[in-house]
Amino acid sequence: MTFQCSNSDFHVRSVQDNEIFAVRRQALCSSEVFRDMFTCCGESEEVLDLHESADSLAALLNLLHRPPQPPTQLKRDEFNHIPKVWNDPKTVIPLPLLPKLFELADKYALPSDSVVEVLGEHLLAHAPEDPLAVYVFALSQGLHHIAFKAVQYLQPMANYDLDEVKMIPIEAYHRVVQLQDTRVKAMRKYLLSEDIFPHGYGSCASHSRETVQLWNSKRMSLAVKIETLTDVAGEMEIAAYQEPVQSCAMCRKACIAAVEMLRYKCRKIPRTVDELNS
Repeated sequence: MTFQCSNSDFHVRSVQDNEIFAVRRQALCSSEVFRDMFTCCGESEEVLDLHESADSLAALLNLLHRPPQPPTQLKRDEFNHIPKVWNDPKTVIPLPLLPKLFELADKYALPSDSVVEVLGEHLLAHAPEDPLAVYVFALSQGLHHIAFKAVQYLQPMANYDLDEVKMIPIEAYHRVVQLQDTRVKAMRKYLLSEDIFPHGYGSCASHSRETVQLWNSKRMSLAVKIETLTDVAGEMEIAAYQEPVQSCAMCRKACIAAVEMLRYKCRKIPRTVDELNS
């Protein structure tokens, strides 16, 4: 990582690599640690020696001089089975860099509102694609609000290898298993209780039997395959594009209504551990 400062008035040196960086003293003062250093050493020092590698020091100086901005959101989809936010990847700090940045922010007491909270937003931006890594790291840092949000994207825990989950505290692991079990049972319950013609309402005189058979066949097949991330409504929506439903206005209307009711019910199922506790 590189660092450049065009209007410098001070210098810091990486003792490990003997590399000097030109910096702005005022930018350093946003760190409590640097403020204390300047209070102790006064204004006479021209170079401040730090026992950091040049790469770590460059990362720290970038945080101080150019605090990170939140990722740029491209789209927010609240109607998905698991609501997602899509971010511009060019504005998201890569996941491998974030642990070091959090470490530096903590070590040098950087502002929580302008640095640490924004780093948390970048961490959460990786949750849809890499939920386990985000969840484990957030837990290790005590960032429970991020861990709670990341947990909704986790695959069934049985899908992960031991090496992938061994860093999760046993209590947290158990709560994730409980959450996923609750989700699967609730989705299965809603699926098996949602009829396409409830109490005969909206029944089609011409295709009622065939449509009911199609719906029941689809839901019975799906019920045994449900996992925590299964989009039950999305899977059942396929029935609307099969005969006789596709060609019959009444059957199609009933199918879409049943699918939307499933979608509504499934969105109310707890997605995070804190929702499970409430």
